[in-house]
Amino acid sequence: MKLISIKSYTHLEVYERDWKKITEDNNNTNPFIEYEFVYNWWKILGSQENVEILAVQDHNRIIAFFPFQFKKTWFGYMCHFLALGVANYMDIIVRKPDASRVIMFALDELIKRKKSIVFYLHGLLESTNTPYALSQYINARNLKERHFSIITPFINLENLDFDEYMKSRKKLHGMDRRDKRLRALGEVSLQLLESDEMDEIVRLHKRRWEKKNDTSGFSTESKQEFFRHLAELPLGNFSVRLTSLQVQEEKIAFTYGFACRTRYLGYVLGHDSDFDCYGPGRLLIKEKISQLISDGFRKLDMSIGFEPYKMEWNTDIDFTRKSIFSTNTIRAKSFRNILWFKNILISKVKKYRAVVLFRRNTIGKVKYFLRQKVSFSYRVRTISTKLFPYIYDNKSYLIGKLSKFEGLKDTHANFSELNPNLALSTGHERKDILQKIYNGYTGFYSKDILKAFWINENVIRLDEMEVVINLKKRSIYIRDWQNENLLQILGFVNRHYKEKDVFVSVHTKDKESVKLLTQLGFQWTEKVTFNKVLGNSKTSREEF
Repeated sequence: MKLISIKSYTHLEVYERDWKKITEDNNNTNPFIEYEFVYNWWKILGSQENVEILAVQDHNRIIAFFPFQFKKTWFGYMCHFLALGVANYMDIIVRKPDASRVIMFALDELIKRKKSIVFYLHGLLESTNTPYALSQYINARNLKERHFSIITPFINLENLDFDEYMKSRKKLHGMDRRDKRLRALGEVSLQLLESDEMDEIVRLHKRRWEKKNDTSGFSTESKQEFFRHLAELPLGNFSVRLTSLQVQEEKIAFTYGFACRTRYLGYVLGHDSDFDCYGPGRLLIKEKISQLISDGFRKLDMSIGFEPYKMEWNTDIDFTRKSIFSTNTIRAKSFRNILWFKNILISKVKKYRAVVLFRRNTIGKVKYFLRQKVSFSYRVRTISTKLFPYIYDNKSYLIGKLSKFEGLKDTHANFSELNPNLALSTGHERKDILQKIYNGYTGFYSKDILKAFWINENVIRLDEMEVVINLKKRSIYIRDWQNENLLQILGFVNRHYKEKDVFVSVHTKDKESVKLLTQLGFQWTEKVTFNKVLGNSKTSREEF
């Protein structure tokens, strides 16, 4: 056998047919080792990296490729698979019967050349033969290895009865309810997108991760070019599928995924944060599963890592291994031990979900805050506004009830109902408006929809306190009214919600509003008090 070094993507072009023949013979379903992915990554993202793909030739026939990158350091060489941080999985491209002897030959030759070397091989699926063939080699050469595994959930679509599968999942996070309320906004559809719609996908992704710590870099300029180019490739054994969930004509959620023969891998999933309360990501997954079954896919790969939503959807699990080993030189072993310790520490920390969320959400918000070009005084005010209520907060609201409208002058003011189309077209206040519609409110406005008042016929919601009080029959709750138009609102309510008790809430410190409501005949039914000290909150209710 002979080892050939490939040090440029133009040189790799010579071996395209050999590479594709091996993946085809293996019926490969790992998209990250398909020729199209590796070649385009090297050309667009890896041109400045020290990539060296090792090809193994046996009797004038190429039988394997090792997609490596090397870095020369104080201890010798670091060797890892290419596309680290982009490719979730990686592997040696070799026919299964040849794996053990090829690994034995190639690594022996590599170690002869480089002597002191640390191997850091990520993305090895434990359902494949490679991790075990590597371990056999490591044991045979008396080397030391540690491997670190991360859960990799997937949905086995073969013979999956979709209706039966969904029975236990329909009520998760109120999916049925969310689905119905989203459809109340307009027609909901799942659409396959063309590559020229990548800009919209990037926009949604940026919006989703604007205030979060995004480690994928999916929407950075350099990676945008790469992922866009993959999306433009023609359909084949490897291709990109762009899918969006749409309300009316607006894209509210998306998935960027790879189709590789019978496997679909969801690489990036995101949604417009305006629609958070509707759970569009979960609704997209549900529709996507149905579509993939119809298209004949056998597996929906949810990719690496523990996320609660993945464990709600999966039917099976795999594990993805990171293997770290080295030659037996003192310098290589020293650095290998440092890497072992670092990865042991990371593995332990990642077991704590709170730490992961703190890094993603809290650190993300801090970074977003620091990126804003605002004055120092504004930063101080913002920090104070967020921090002080966490340390100590105390507020009370009065609940008022009006049963009789006698004596109230009807100004015959007219208000228009805020319909879903109008709600979808609003600007920066849209998220708040959609949240109110989701919570069962109906909005009414005169001229400016941002000054709408809202009516709920089921509950009283005090969002600041996270208090929900059920209403009795023939009752309504009004919020976001103003003192100057309250009389007009009550006249409108009396005409359109006849013989119904009207409830409102008002802060106890808002003396002017309390006085006005009393003059209009409202009776105070109860007082709700909220206290928070160092993040620990308590709510109490006092009936009158």
